[in-house]
Amino acid sequence: MEQVTIVLLAGGRAMRLPGKLARVVCDEPMLVRVFRRLTSSGRPCIVSVRDSLPPELAELVPVPTVPDAYGDVGPLGALASAAARVRTPLLFAAAGDLVNINAGVIDALERCYNDEIARSGMAPQAVLPRHANGDVEPLAALYDTAALCASATQTLAQGRKKVTQALEGLRVVHFAIGADEATFLNINTPEDAAGMLRS
Repeated sequence: MEQVTIVLLAGGRAMRLPGKLARVVCDEPMLVRVFRRLTSSGRPCIVSVRDSLPPELAELVPVPTVPDAYGDVGPLGALASAAARVRTPLLFAAAGDLVNINAGVIDALERCYNDEIARSGMAPQAVLPRHANGDVEPLAALYDTAALCASATQTLAQGRKKVTQALEGLRVVHFAIGADEATFLNINTPEDAAGMLRS
């Protein structure tokens, strides 16, 4: 039985780079690239959307989509909506513009999750990649599905919208990114992509 469902976030407005998830990088649309790399190990996946995916993307990303039920509140609403539909105990949240992300990241975070259980006897509710400067990657992270769903829903009900605010009451373990910064590159402008993509 699978332990992790991938939740691929594809509902952002991308104001700085409209239509970016359909833009071709390394010979395929960005969203398709991220989907292919993350699902290479066979984990189930759902895609969080604001509207239906364009037909040309939907054909190449043949998995269920989940509409964001919260409207214009950013990725936290998308996560809350998707978490309510996930049936595995854990989910891996991934922004659709993480062009270098891959299934190995999920493997590493899942090992970190299991190591923490072995060490402390308690399961973390979030495994959050953290850069050397202290910045974290909440949209490339592993979450306890039920805990995230409850916390995200409560945080939104309080009028707060940041994903990091929904983590305040959770048991969080940090995963050191180290020197592999490019794995967590996200694309916001055409310049971001220049020379930074991996095949």
